[in-house]
Amino acid sequence: MNKKQLIMKILKPINLPVTKFILKRHYQASKELSSTKGAKRILVLAPHMDDETIGPGGVIRKHANEGAEVHCVFITDGSNSVSDLSKEELTNARMDEMEKVKNILGITDIHYLGLPDGHVESNKDTQKKLAEVIKSINPDLIYCTSFVDAHPDHTATATILSDVLKQTDNHNFAIRLYEINCPIPPKYINCVVDISDTVIEKDKAVDIFASQTIAFDGFLELNRLKSNLVQDEVSAVEAFFEPSISMFIHHCDRLREDKQPFPEIFKQANRTDTLLWAIYKNFKRKQMFYEDSLKDYEYLKLRKSS
Repeated sequence: MNKKQLIMKILKPINLPVTKFILKRHYQASKELSSTKGAKRILVLAPHMDDETIGPGGVIRKHANEGAEVHCVFITDGSNSVSDLSKEELTNARMDEMEKVKNILGITDIHYLGLPDGHVESNKDTQKKLAEVIKSINPDLIYCTSFVDAHPDHTATATILSDVLKQTDNHNFAIRLYEINCPIPPKYINCVVDISDTVIEKDKAVDIFASQTIAFDGFLELNRLKSNLVQDEVSAVEAFFEPSISMFIHHCDRLREDKQPFPEIFKQANRTDTLLWAIYKNFKRKQMFYEDSLKDYEYLKLRKSS
């Protein structure tokens, strides 16, 4: 145990209740719960093998319980995570873990694009691969990582989807952007789904990921703290930003032009011990990314209609 870990352990009895108290207030709202839209074919875009679980894992199980087909597309080979294994061993271990998670969450099919972990980018090749998957699945609802995130593979995944959508007018689906490293500011959460009945499966799925040496407890704690977002009495929720297709494309284009160093600006929200730091580090700046992009989108929309 290093010095930092020792300090965190000593402070934990104080830090944990303070964290919960502050974040319950942070997420205090009276939003309405959103449904699963009765979607029959779900496409989940996950940059890495675990993002589908720590992000929309509870909702995936909820869709599966309703009889929907759930297809997960993993963008990378997952070889660059924090682990004691070699890259090849880690990839194989994570794929084995996903077979177990597949059963727990009720995932119908798994697809691997196999891009190098940590080096995802939108180009003709990656766009073609994703376009073919979307065409074959013909989803009603797509879950994708947000365009504001501390991991470049997560934002790049959103960019690939955005670039694919520019190439077709066939947009017979909705998009929900899920949280991983950078929780969405409460003001911009417009979709909250109750996962009280599926959070147990989500917890079980998270426990499968033993190949990595990183913590996941912060992600799960946020699911419970965010239950304060809604009027209803629920024990756990997953929160999303659900933009229109045109708004999503605009957001991705705008943030790609800005070229912000998100990994330096934000902190990963994976540990309960450091959740306050992760939530509030450059929080106003994070809000600004959403706000400026939305204002710009509405302005351009107004100009186009006038």
